Amino acid sequence: MRELTDLLAESNVTITGRVDRIITGITYDSRATRTGNIFFALRGEHFNGHKFVKMAIENGASVIVHDQDLSHYDPKVTYIRVPDARVIMPHLAAEFYRFPAEEMLTIGITGTNGKTTTTYYIQHLLAGAHLQAAIIGTTGVHWAGQVESLTHTTPESVDLQAILADLAVHGCSSAVMEVSSHALMQHRADDLFFNAAIFTNLTQDHLDYHATMEAYARAKQVLFNQLSASAVAVINSDDPYGELMVENSPAKVVRFGQKSGSEYLLAQFELHDELTHMAIKTPKGDYEFDTNAVGLYNGYNLLAAISVVMELGYEFSSFAHHLGTLPIVPGRLQQIGKTEKRVFIDYAHTPNAMETVLEALRSFYPSSRLITVFGCGGDRDKGKRPKMGEIATTFSEYTIITDDNPRSESAEAIIRDIIAGCDPQSDFEIIPHRKGAIQRALTLATDDTIVAVLGKGHENYQEIRGTRYHFNDTEAIQSYQDENGN
Repeated sequence: MRELTDLLAESNVTITGRVDRIITGITYDSRATRTGNIFFALRGEHFNGHKFVKMAIENGASVIVHDQDLSHYDPKVTYIRVPDARVIMPHLAAEFYRFPAEEMLTIGITGTNGKTTTTYYIQHLLAGAHLQAAIIGTTGVHWAGQVESLTHTTPESVDLQAILADLAVHGCSSAVMEVSSHALMQHRADDLFFNAAIFTNLTQDHLDYHATMEAYARAKQVLFNQLSASAVAVINSDDPYGELMVENSPAKVVRFGQKSGSEYLLAQFELHDELTHMAIKTPKGDYEFDTNAVGLYNGYNLLAAISVVMELGYEFSSFAHHLGTLPIVPGRLQQIGKTEKRVFIDYAHTPNAMETVLEALRSFYPSSRLITVFGCGGDRDKGKRPKMGEIATTFSEYTIITDDNPRSESAEAIIRDIIAGCDPQSDFEIIPHRKGAIQRALTLATDDTIVAVLGKGHENYQEIRGTRYHFNDTEAIQSYQDENGN
């Protein structure tokens, strides 16, 4: 609990009512509001929190933070009028939880692809250096064998500060976090004091939200603009948007990749007997090692992880013994079962990610037949759909187009958009029901066939017409394997 006067560091506010209040918590969900809470009336794409102020008060809110006029003011409640409630909320949240990020080593990762895998790699390398790190991202909150689910890749600022405070209590000395472009635009990651930030890459995604690639890139750039001069910015030198990320950043800039002049240079990446041999050049020396990282894109993810860990002061020798035992990241080129019919799931839901995954499978199993199962999400960037249809049918001997998360869109319309890009000479079929599509692929597969089920990865639901139904690609595959013995 905190006193309201301790939280009111903002000068550009108008207060109506008592300020001598004890605050028990901060919330932006009227349904979750409890006695003594501050309720933030946020304006979003689909909801306006100002409509739920009455409910919040009925549930116990004693302070309302708002940026629009209200239809009713309760004399027993304190009202704080601000220019933008979403901008103010992270400041008050950080103050309420006493700035937990300041007591931790905090690393933020942004980019279109590779964020989740890079967080797992960093956590693993830091463990080698005897540092207990937590992951916050797409697959939830992970620390010391504990897992908690999340509804967003990057939680709302209040939830994020609460998570960090709880992690500190449980002994985590570091947090490695995925920072989405949506989160940066919505100020969820404000007041976090990152010690380091990583840019992985930028390819087409979220253009339903950002409209253009330039706007998408500028959204990512916010993370680097917020760094302090004592922080480090680690960017992919081979990505055309890399330098844009740090053009206004006060942080120290280091680069990783295959481009000449990169401080962390990938000099060699070769597959040998299901292990990968990597050679890298760094400011602290040149190193060679074998790793279980699969695919060149994971070579980049691992190099990003090595770069940031070394830049934060840890010697290569402190984690070198962990490079051959990198964790399997849920839903990221994850093999399900061990049979002659190799079946992989992957979260790839962008054209670049799909192409990268299929190229990797082609390079590992050049003589195998490839069957790809995928769909595209509804209410998202429609421009991706024909591109993904083209990529899938170009790289695969056979493609099955199915549902992903249709959301409020017609599944049939989404599939039509995908088919518009498919190679008309290729072999593909349409099976809207995802479980049926997966079963069909496994039935068609013979020995030495690769089946790639793409788009959902670790997810355990399908969202259809506003309802989430339980569904998991791994479970669908394992069910078939159990029933058919392969």
